[in-house]
Amino acid sequence: MSGAGAHPGHADTVEQISTCEVRQSRQNDHKLRAPSPAATGQIDAILIASTTRARIVGGEVSLTGLDACGDTIHRHLSTGADGQVSFRGLQPGRYQVTAYPGEPKTQYTAEVALSTATRKTLQFTVTTSRD
Repeated sequence: MSGAGAHPGHADTVEQISTCEVRQSRQNDHKLRAPSPAATGQIDAILIASTTRARIVGGEVSLTGLDACGDTIHRHLSTGADGQVSFRGLQPGRYQVTAYPGEPKTQYTAEVALSTATRKTLQFTVTTSRD
């Protein structure tokens, strides 16, 4: 599934510099040792209304966690027309994905362990005021 419908809003965070990338750059400059693994993991989240099975547009999804480089990760996205978001370019690590489908302000959370070159897809079946 594509995250092409997920568009960051004005307060969404979608990019950051990892200390792994900085370490890798320094290591390459000084030829100290092999570079750290590339950030190739991805976590997708889909929000679906429990009664209608419709995809939820405009839901908020956050990703927090600690990656293999020791970086604290915190990103936010809003679901697009397809009810989905995609967090790309992740290092291996342990993450928590929290979905906020809308009113009432209910949240749904899942824990994800991500390894290198892994793509995980989470489906949140949620109750909304529209149900």
